[in-house]
Amino acid sequence: MKILFRILIAIAIILVLFIYFDNPIQENELLTGSNNKGQIIPQETEEIVETNSIFSRPKTGISVLVGRPTSEVIKLLGKPTRIEPSAYGYDWWVYNTSFSSYQLIGVSDEKVKQVFVIGNKVDVTPYNIGQSIEDIYRFTLVQSEITITIDSNTYTFSLNEEDINDRILVQFDNLLAILYIDVNDKLLEAVRFSDPETLLLQKPYDILYSGSMIETHTPSSSFQIAVDRANERQIYEITNAFRLRHGVSSLDSDMALQNIAREQSKEMAKNNVVINESNEIPSLSDTLKESNIEFSRAGGNTAAFYFDAGEAVNGWINSKSHRDTILGRKYTHIGVGVYGNYYTQNLIERSIAKEDRH
Repeated sequence: MKILFRILIAIAIILVLFIYFDNPIQENELLTGSNNKGQIIPQETEEIVETNSIFSRPKTGISVLVGRPTSEVIKLLGKPTRIEPSAYGYDWWVYNTSFSSYQLIGVSDEKVKQVFVIGNKVDVTPYNIGQSIEDIYRFTLVQSEITITIDSNTYTFSLNEEDINDRILVQFDNLLAILYIDVNDKLLEAVRFSDPETLLLQKPYDILYSGSMIETHTPSSSFQIAVDRANERQIYEITNAFRLRHGVSSLDSDMALQNIAREQSKEMAKNNVVINESNEIPSLSDTLKESNIEFSRAGGNTAAFYFDAGEAVNGWINSKSHRDTILGRKYTHIGVGVYGNYYTQNLIERSIAKEDRH
């Protein structure tokens, strides 16, 4: 009898542990980006001195397009798959024929303002997607402050310790590069090349300035919706590019999941949520239970105050729990919802016939 009692206790403990460690719904904490924590600080004196560029501008690779006419983009890459708006005065030309060549070209007034690359087959000279951080440090002087001058105005980007670990800023002649580091693998995951004016609009770091600050204009509601839809598509594609790079199958987009994600982002924005402890925001668990979506496992990532899709995904992959969700091998479908500066992605595992996957 005592042996049977002990066996029953052991089984009960195993079941409790299984339930605890195999939670079918993983809802991660809200991450907040630089646009919430960053500071824009005016300087009353003219003591800021511009630093000398450490590197000459690359003569080859995708960065040479920044500042060049769109005719050169078409000559090099052909016509984009689609064109969609951003919140910073340029349109994204999306090149997504393959995830290994995935890149976004920011275009305004028929000139290239910015380039974002995650595809590992794109030439991002003087770097390589997938390059080790140790290799980058061999020829890159990482600075905590970089100062630029535009007309009579002076601006200093100030990087904190976290920035230096996962979003290194490098200065070239009239060109800036953000190196997005995967801190888990210690590899370069993506690169953003930008002209200085555009990066000032996006405010990715603390900024000290003397003179006038470049400001963005509040978009109309209809234009903001178009930007939100563009960010949704880009988060979906960048997430799949990251999964495939790590040997995990791509996810199918699910409209019902997307509608739930959009509502989550909208509610967070309306309630100005900066943590996940607001009782006014329904949890992913409650939302899924109320829906008719069939799933055996689910995971949710949320983020706020990142200036675009690439920044939001970089934040997620550098947080262990969010990264584990993005790379979850059992997930099959995803829904992405964006509302202004709030981002949500919900992933589920659904049993589907193999031939139904695409």
